[in-house]
Amino acid sequence: MTIGTAITKRLDEYMFSRGITLYRLAKDAEIPIATLQNLYRGHTKSPTLAVVYKICNGLKITIEEFLDSPLFNSPDLELD
Repeated sequence: MTIGTAITKRLDEYMFSRGITLYRLAKDAEIPIATLQNLYRGHTKSPTLAVVYKICNGLKITIEEFLDSPLFNSPDLELD
């Protein structure tokens, strides 16, 4: 699994639990919707730390909270 896939799965968890859409997250995170769409479509396999930081700000969580998931502990996680 790529880091991008792990991030989208984690985003799905947060968006589902909060009842928000990708569009709402983009607005709250102050990033273009195309950035999130590219991540979900697999065009972005390894988003920058700045993008993850903005997403976390939009979710009102810390990066540590976001990364605190078994998704990011997999030895098979592809970083490219």
